Amino acid sequence: MSAQTAQRRQSEPAAALLSSPDEAIDAAQRLAASWNRTAADIDTTRRIPVAELAELGRSGLLAISVPKSHGGPDLGVETLMRVFLILAQTDTALAQIPQNHFDFVDTLNYAEPETAAYLYGELMAGARFGNAIAEPGRKSRADLATTIVEDGDDYLINGKKFFCTGALTADWVPVHAKHADGRIRTAYLPRDANGLDMQADWDAFGQRATFSGTTIIDNVRVPRPFVIDRTLGHPGLLAAQFAGNQLIHAAIEAGSALSAVRIAGEVAARTSLGISLTELTVRAEAARALVLRSARKIDAALADPDDRVAVITAMIGTDQAKSLAYELAPAAANELSYAIPADEPEAAELERLWRNVRTHTLHDPVRWRQHFVGDFHLNNRLAADVATRFGFNPANNS
Repeated sequence: MSAQTAQRRQSEPAAALLSSPDEAIDAAQRLAASWNRTAADIDTTRRIPVAELAELGRSGLLAISVPKSHGGPDLGVETLMRVFLILAQTDTALAQIPQNHFDFVDTLNYAEPETAAYLYGELMAGARFGNAIAEPGRKSRADLATTIVEDGDDYLINGKKFFCTGALTADWVPVHAKHADGRIRTAYLPRDANGLDMQADWDAFGQRATFSGTTIIDNVRVPRPFVIDRTLGHPGLLAAQFAGNQLIHAAIEAGSALSAVRIAGEVAARTSLGISLTELTVRAEAARALVLRSARKIDAALADPDDRVAVITAMIGTDQAKSLAYELAPAAANELSYAIPADEPEAAELERLWRNVRTHTLHDPVRWRQHFVGDFHLNNRLAADVATRFGFNPANNS
């Protein structure tokens, strides 16, 4: 960690230590109530949500996945999904910012012991991971132009990333880069590392608060212990962790659908909506229930990653939850936009919700999730790229 990062960490208030699911839920509700006061302003003025993300760091929520062996509570995937369901009901964009953070918490399972202990300590102090993963014009997650090469006791990284959600305001920016051996490495860079340039060039009609802009990595030097080869991990564990990270997206959309229900209820208390509030409520609650059921399946797979049936069930469960939530939230917001007059007090919030859910769901087209679910149930087959990536036979998942 650089001197600037250390100084910043010492100047910030200590993060809360959450030791139970109930404490995590209470913290999420408090944070959501606070975010609710400023989310509209962030969207309108396009200001960087520095204060809101500092509050997230102090809440203790960023450390709820830290293992107990490193002082964390390790509250599990179901609790994590409940947190995201709460945050997304306030603002889809702010809720998305820490999504990738938890994927990189999982990656620390494969770090050297001293590196893991150090970064877990950072998380317990309120640090947040951003991300620099995606690259424009690439064919797949593994098709990267960003390179990482050995240089003495360090590595040097060069590349350009885009859609770097949360990187602009993160404490650490994990970067995916391709080694000469063809495997992907994850390098943890402090945000003030020399040669690391996170740009505030995100310009979208929705999810404005994410500031998912460009990151330039220009000959950035990183010590070897802060470079992790996750690809060598247990295939079942990797698959379950991937399912959990992707399920966060479904939780964000399900929470957004519940927000649409709340908005509809507030308007319906004053005037006729012309739509079935009951139907909308049932569908949103179904999406929420499916997310939580899928979370429990992932927790079971993480507890026994050698159980291939449990792991595959968890992966398909995530696709099922995304299939429903990704379709429901935009549809609900769209339907309400016709039913709620523009002069109603809730109209501006609905308009922000509509833009946000449409933007967020575009990163992973729902039709592919639905295809994967159908293909599995009809042909007992996983998506070829997912099956191969995690060591399953794509033809028979064996």
